[in-house]
Amino acid sequence: MARNRKSNKVKELKESVKVRLDRKTVVTLRDEEMFSFWKEKYPEATIIS
Repeated sequence: MARNRKSNKVKELKESVKVRLDRKTVVTLRDEEMFSFWKEKYPEATIIS
């Protein structure tokens, strides 16, 4: 059984945004547009990076 070779392509990643939803919970978002979604559910949410 032959194995597929892994490609050497490098994927460019966007800078992610970390958001603190509450005292314990931190989530990472792909872009700041999703922050409004979380802000509705967690009014105390803040962007930390």
